[in-house]
Amino acid sequence: MSRRTVRVGALAVALAAGLAVAACSSAPAGSQTAAKLIPEIVSAAESATSVHIAGSGPDGAKTVVLDMTFSGSSFVGTVGENGENLYVLAVDGKTYIKINAGFLQLAKAPPSACARVCGKYVKFPASSASQLTGSLSLHKILTQSFDNKNTKAAEQSGCEFSPATVRGQQVLQCSQGGYTIDVAAHGKPYPVYYTGPHGENLSFSEWNTAMPPAAPPSSQVITIPHLG
Repeated sequence: MSRRTVRVGALAVALAAGLAVAACSSAPAGSQTAAKLIPEIVSAAESATSVHIAGSGPDGAKTVVLDMTFSGSSFVGTVGENGENLYVLAVDGKTYIKINAGFLQLAKAPPSACARVCGKYVKFPASSASQLTGSLSLHKILTQSFDNKNTKAAEQSGCEFSPATVRGQQVLQCSQGGYTIDVAAHGKPYPVYYTGPHGENLSFSEWNTAMPPAAPPSSQVITIPHLG
């Protein structure tokens, strides 16, 4: 279980790999160079207070899936591998997992327990929560995605971000070597979409507008003895 959630960080840093290697050879009208745009992308992302990130990609032989909303130090959504997803919620310094059949299987609980506890939340102690969600925070994801080494390489790559329309949205796009990076064409250049050569894909939305999650009702929270 802990490996599953922590390893989802591989998706969060996929954007950085694309920034570092993508390079375009032409400069159509309206385009912007990486040297100019990358610092603006980094500044916009690192100053953000919330965002929704969804996507999937390979992690070794597995496929990792992420569909999470981050708001400050809180987050909510699903993470999973190979079709098995867990619903994770962190709010007010507390971390919860919503119980489903997959969770019970990982916990080696009898399937019959699902009738009593599926749909309820387990509150994890701090020691276990840090292992489960160590890579899941807005600050850590943005820090990993835009670390200095990758962004400097991207600035020097010669990449040209050119106007394009993706899913009905106007973006500035750089595409090369199987990597495609789209950022918002208007306002601050927040990342919008990213795809990679090995099936990686990420979408970013609700920059600074995503609502913080609420804690589950106390009647829906259960305690598992000896957890953690």
